[in-house]
Amino acid sequence: MKTGIHPDNKKVVIECSCGQKFEVHSTIPWDTRIEICSNCHPFYTGEQRILKTGAVDKFYARQKKMEELKKNK
Repeated sequence: MKTGIHPDNKKVVIECSCGQKFEVHSTIPWDTRIEICSNCHPFYTGEQRILKTGAVDKFYARQKKMEELKKNK
């Protein structure tokens, strides 16, 4: 391996929004925050969360409204 061409690895603390903290090696020199980790992610916890965004809700609302209009005719 060539010397002097690789970035320095430092220990940084990653903090999740759920409160869990863990230490990793990274080339970024500062601690960082993340929104979701393996402690709170639905895939790992077994919870099923239904996330509805505005665009998806609007689409389904328009679709439902069109079906109701077709039934009333």
